[in-house]
Amino acid sequence: MRQLTLIAMALTFACPGARAQAPAAKPVPSAENGRKIYSRAGCYACHGAQGEGTNLALAIAPPPVELSAMISYMRQPTGKMPAVPIAAASDQQLGDVYAFLKSLAPASSSESLAGNADNGKKLFASYGCYQCHGHQGAGAATAPRIAATALSLTAVIRYVRAPTGQMPPYTSKVVSDQDLADIYAFLKTFSPPAPASSIPLLNP
Repeated sequence: MRQLTLIAMALTFACPGARAQAPAAKPVPSAENGRKIYSRAGCYACHGAQGEGTNLALAIAPPPVELSAMISYMRQPTGKMPAVPIAAASDQQLGDVYAFLKSLAPASSSESLAGNADNGKKLFASYGCYQCHGHQGAGAATAPRIAATALSLTAVIRYVRAPTGQMPPYTSKVVSDQDLADIYAFLKTFSPPAPASSIPLLNP
């Protein structure tokens, strides 16, 4: 009996297929891939380009919950958010999105910058912002309305530094935080557009 046991042990170590396979290492989350998925899936439409939140959905950068909780919520969300089945985005892909959201800096001291609207108007023209966003930031075919933006200054600076879509990035060497604060102050001098419900022609 002892001999049979020794033979069985010898066969176990000699045969690679009989050995227990070591678990495969989990892929390292990629923030860059997460950024692409976040943009491609249209998450920015509700949560903002930098996860800063909008009037449609809350801020999610940095993530307010652990990855497992975020995945569970996205699979079975509450409210108006549509579910994200695994066929649309794997757990690994959602992990990449999570890594992207974690890479975004929280609100910074840029909010304390005092903007000069008059100088911002000049900078808006000199930097050529009007070419895509219109002379008063009302938007055009190539870019959305940014006048009277609901975004915070920090969110605007984040987006200008690392935009999505076709807008080129503007580093701090090209446009300083102070210049952006001035442009922001200029954009905030405009009133938000009237709601559709207040326009008679749109409410027959």
